[in-house]
Amino acid sequence: MKTIFIVNPSAKNHHSLSSWEKFRKSITIPHSLYITDHPDDVRRIAGELVRTNPGETFYMIGVGGDGTMNSIISGTAGFENIFIGYIPGGSGNDFARGYRWPSGKQEAYDLIKETIHTALPISLDAGLFSIEGGPNHYFVNNIGVGFDALIARKANESRLKRKLNRWSLGKLVYPLILCREALTFTPFQAVMEVDGVEHTLEKVWFITVSNQPYFGGGMKIAPKARPDDGVLDLTIVSGLSKWKLMFLFISVFFGKHTELKEVHTLIGRSIKIKSRKGIPVHADGDYAGVIDEGRELHAEVTPGMWKMLNRSRWEKC
Repeated sequence: MKTIFIVNPSAKNHHSLSSWEKFRKSITIPHSLYITDHPDDVRRIAGELVRTNPGETFYMIGVGGDGTMNSIISGTAGFENIFIGYIPGGSGNDFARGYRWPSGKQEAYDLIKETIHTALPISLDAGLFSIEGGPNHYFVNNIGVGFDALIARKANESRLKRKLNRWSLGKLVYPLILCREALTFTPFQAVMEVDGVEHTLEKVWFITVSNQPYFGGGMKIAPKARPDDGVLDLTIVSGLSKWKLMFLFISVFFGKHTELKEVHTLIGRSIKIKSRKGIPVHADGDYAGVIDEGRELHAEVTPGMWKMLNRSRWEKC
């Protein structure tokens, strides 16, 4: 088995690379290192490794945040002999929470070193989505339509987030932006189809389609979501007052928001969402486009699409 580290220098608003350079001095296992400039780089790297090393197994370890893991899992889709690992280096690190990885670099590395030659891989799901007229993309955490996508976009553009990331406090920007944007956001009407059953929704704040429980830097938006069950979990928030929205985003850290009458949950394998006005979309925390008149978002689960090493202290998610 060959160990490959993939480092995203843009993670944590460009603080990931300097942090990695310090941490790399403690790594003792033989490895190769790739610094990526673009998400598509991973597909090229994976293809080249498999082509030049036929029959070899690769343990590809992402160093960065949720976007880094999205690009790695998307880029290795279809390669049966590539297993995925993770060393957290982003702002929110919801991937670490949802897939039960240690949140600290040293603990994550110790786990990798402990299990790299002994643990058997486990196959996990991902989601595949497209906005009508555009290409297909994978997501491994969740996609969001509406207010949560607006917050994700504003947070990624925020200068404050860049400053807070210097002290590993970047996720604090989400509640700050939430309070500000809640005052001006207008809920929307959406038509949603889940496994062929249509639902018309009024005064919608957001719809989140989840493959694992967490988003937004630790919010437990879909408490029952599992990345190994062959379905996606939907969380729909509608008919909520602006002030009650604040309460919802406090309760969501504990997974208690689902007890509110304005929060609805569904599960499905295939989801379609459309709206008449321009509604933003995020995928794993990154802005992914807009749903507007005549354009439909389609999401579906891709069961067992990628592999991660299992281990004795991590039962299936």
